Parts: sequence; structure tokens; C-alpha cells
Amino acid sequence: MTFTLGCDPEIFVKKNGKPIAICETSLPGDKKEPFKTTYGAVQQDGAAAEFNTDPVPAGDFEGFNQNIVRTIADLRGLAGDVTLAKGVTVMDFSPEYMAALPDTAKELGCDPDYNAYTLLPNPRPDGERPFRTAAGHVHVGWGADIPVDNSEHMEICASFVKMMDATVGMYMTFIDREPRRRELYGKAGAFRPKSYGVEYRTPSNAWIWNRPRRALFHFFTNLAIGKMKYGNTPEQAAKISENEIANIINTGNWKSAVVVIDNSYSIPSSLRSAWQGIKEEMEKVHA
Repeated sequence: MTFTLGCDPEIFVKKNGKPIAICETSLPGDKKEPFKTTYGAVQQDGAAAEFNTDPVPAGDFEGFNQNIVRTIADLRGLAGDVTLAKGVTVMDFSPEYMAALPDTAKELGCDPDYNAYTLLPNPRPDGERPFRTAAGHVHVGWGADIPVDNSEHMEICASFVKMMDATVGMYMTFIDREPRRRELYGKAGAFRPKSYGVEYRTPSNAWIWNRPRRALFHFFTNLAIGKMKYGNTPEQAAKISENEIANIINTGNWKSAVVVIDNSYSIPSSLRSAWQGIKEEMEKVHA
């Protein structure tokens, strides 16, 4: 079976140092009709900009990385005289500013996503909060024209997403320590079934901002694919229970997350310096 990877992260923008909603920029595209670029597409999504990357074979990091870097560059050029809020996963807006925005810029949770542990829809986020969050969803493909409401497909998606929690979810919990996003989105096991596979919706955009972070994200995603292909369970992979995996993500317990990573997974030699560098960076930022 061949797997593919794409992503659709969100990015906030600022003008003259002040956060603004993306509707105040020249960025083209919306949910119904994204604006196609060479390596993906861009669009306005609520208060944030969103970019989508074309799928590539799951093992092709350079292709995955190139699509991200070049589509971000396209987004920056198309959005006009603004700066991208690099590294920002949660953006605060004043209540007065939010109230003045059009309804399309304030809308949250227009389409439901699901909880892999219950197979029930997640609650719709509270759009009255005076902040917005930036996602970093990843799309994993393994087929085509799969009925998204098929119960077997839902169960396959849920099983895979639990494995993503055990790998990518631990990584994201370590590098993204902003708790407010989980008040709206990004709890453990969040996914949408797709006709080609699944969209894993737990991650924020914290992984997109430099090559080492993207490389580790790509590694942990492929680790989940490999472990599922060989019949491992999330509990076998992470060496803790599913309940513990979900609890680590939902409580933002980064100390336990890094223990899981270091005790359960062998980081390849090509990525060990990147992993060590990320750990040192996190120590400095959160000292």
C-alpha cells in the first residue's frame, strides 16, 4: 500500500506589528475555492491564512518540505503588506476588533471533526473567545474514492489516528506548550475521514517553522505509518495505555511526552542533532 502526505496549516498575520484578521489583506481564496499555487493552494480561513500542500509520497521528506516552504512563500507574497506571525499558535484579538469582523472571519468549526477514541463528533468550538488558534493538520492518504461515512473506514481512520497520537501527538505536546488551543481545537484523537485517507487535526502549526521541526514531524508521521503497517498498537508503540496517551496530549503534559519519545522510539542518526537542538531550544524558551 502506498501512502501520501499533505498538510493544511494556518498562519496569523500582522500589520505594523498589530495582529489583523486575514480578511483585511489581499490574500485570495476561500474554503469553497482555494487559490491554486504551484505546490499547493492558499485561502482565507476565519481570522487566519491557510495554505494547503499537494500530496507527495509519504517517505519523500524533501518533496513534503519543498511544498511547505514554497507555498508559505507564495502566501506571503499574495497577502500583501503584512508579516507572518512566525511561531504563533494562538493570537489574541480585542473583543471590539472581533465584534467588528464579518461573520465569515469569526466562524469556527463549520464542519465537524471526530474523536478517535469515541467515534463521536467533537463539540463545536466557542467562537466568542477573544482569541483564535492556528492548526497544523496533516493529511495521510492511502486510497481514493473511499466513502467517508463508511463505518469500516471510520474505524481504520480512528485506529491510525490513535497511533498518530502515540507518535506525532507526543512530539507536538513537547514543542507546543500553549494550552489555550485545546480549549477550542486539538485534543487527542481529532480527525476527519477523507475519501483518500484521513486528516489528523490534533497538531497546531508549531511544527512548520523551520526545517528541523518539519523533519521530526515527518519522521514521527512515517513512524506511525510503519507501526500500523506492521500491526503494532499505540500502546505497544508508546509503552503506555491509550488513556495515558490521550491524557498527556489533553493536559499538555510535555514532561511525560518527551519521556515517551526518548524511551519508546529510536531517533535515526540523521535526526538526532535536530532532536537535541529542539530540546535545547525548548529548555531556553521555557526556562
